[in-house]
Amino acid sequence: MKSPNFFGETGLNRMAERRTDSAWLETLSNDETAVIVPIWRTRNLIAQNSENPSAVHLSIAHLEDISGKDTHLIFLGYRDEVPHFAIDLSHIDEPHDLPALKEVGEFTDIRDISLALPREDGGLLAYSRAIAQWHKTHKFCGRCGHPTIPKDGGHMRLCTNLACRTQHFPRTDMAVIMLVSSGDKIILGRKKEWPEDRFSILAGFVEPGETLEGAVAREVMEEIGIPITNIRYHSSQPWPFPSNLMLGFFAEAESETISIADDELADARWFTREEMLDEAKAYAKKPHSVSITRRLIAEWALGIGP
Repeated sequence: MKSPNFFGETGLNRMAERRTDSAWLETLSNDETAVIVPIWRTRNLIAQNSENPSAVHLSIAHLEDISGKDTHLIFLGYRDEVPHFAIDLSHIDEPHDLPALKEVGEFTDIRDISLALPREDGGLLAYSRAIAQWHKTHKFCGRCGHPTIPKDGGHMRLCTNLACRTQHFPRTDMAVIMLVSSGDKIILGRKKEWPEDRFSILAGFVEPGETLEGAVAREVMEEIGIPITNIRYHSSQPWPFPSNLMLGFFAEAESETISIADDELADARWFTREEMLDEAKAYAKKPHSVSITRRLIAEWALGIGP
């Protein structure tokens, strides 16, 4: 991709081949140049005292001040020869009471601020948020129910039951998101909980044993009752809310008759290229949404999609 989607850039070398080396990780955690990215209850620490917000990176020297018995470092990788770690502080009711966190920033939902962040900061924070959330929801073994402990720099959890010892790895839920066109029109849908003027392209999760193309066709048929053809992949986007990977597609409708059969949709209708053009031009000039949705619509309207 000439320009990756938001949250897709981190600037990190993840060093995955070294994560099983506990001695090496221990050395990194004592490296005085290492930095920590804190997470608190799905929020990231953002410095907002200027017109250019950025991710807060704490020195590894602050680890003793912010860590507790329930915390552990998650190795994210190297950026500019500096080891980066994440740490989840969700067990603390008021993290800003910690001396190391006073007046350094605010814990913020990155969906509210990502467009103002450097793109590599947005990707770094999305990565740290997603893996911290995985740890929070996988403290027990899904096979035997015993507690699990973090291993491999936080990229695996190991069951503590000696008769089980199952290894659990971070999961990513794949979802397809597709722009369905017919000539100079595309179809957009509105969920029941959305405002009446909010529409978007269709999306849904990939089911077990299903191809991506099969998921695209099935979801479109389920939601609006239209068969499709010429399914083409566009790009992907990490979407850590909580742990999705969005896979973007274009497809062409074989019918223009909409039949809403999905309980989630309140409405669906066709929109012309002319209706989308001003929005597409504005987005191409300066992106104003982090979602892959706007990119797919803009590139279709401007005739630059695959």
